Amino acid sequence: MRKSILALLIAWLLAVGTLVSCAASDSESSGGTATAEASASPSAETSIPADRMEQVAPADARAITDPADPKATLVLFTDYQCPYCAQMDTLIQQAKNDYGDEVRILVRNYPLPKHQNAAPAARAVEAAAEQGAQEAMAASIFEHQQDWKNQSDVDDLFVSYAEDLGLDTEKFQADYTSDAIRDRVVQDLEDAQDLQLRGTPSLILDDRILELDSVDYGAIQEQLDAALNK
Repeated sequence: MRKSILALLIAWLLAVGTLVSCAASDSESSGGTATAEASASPSAETSIPADRMEQVAPADARAITDPADPKATLVLFTDYQCPYCAQMDTLIQQAKNDYGDEVRILVRNYPLPKHQNAAPAARAVEAAAEQGAQEAMAASIFEHQQDWKNQSDVDDLFVSYAEDLGLDTEKFQADYTSDAIRDRVVQDLEDAQDLQLRGTPSLILDDRILELDSVDYGAIQEQLDAALNK
């Protein structure tokens, strides 16, 4: 089963072409549209100093897998308005299925300033996470990305997604607009910028920023297997 799923994923990636990134900065204003750059991520793996690791994996980071004795930690910095992050979400879900009992997988927010609705989308996912629906809301946000990315007002639309997921919409709205959720998203963004992550999606495995040019699930699998000494 695992081999067949992997084969389908690789075939899908070959069909859509190389996975690239949304660059963290360019000449566009904050209201501009995404710019895809194949070299948006570092050209080689970069090691993060030990004293900066708290900015990578803080204690309160959202975990989609949290084994009791993780052998490695994989951190994804994502932007919900970035089309390539939508592709990466599929690969992260596969990594969860394959390595969830050995690898802690964290998802953090990197709403690029040029994406006008990336921060509200991140707050929507964070608000849903308060009700245990982080991954479900992220999937819904990515699925409907074309519907909301250029909307001037996305609040009601995100509430409708929460309603579709069966969430308590009053709590969702309260969390979505809360200082706590807003501060969490801002802190994630500041950490990503301090770490000089050059685009989204960005993957960090333990203390290494992984190269994301021409990435596919096989490349992620290879890195995880190496970290686990498989």
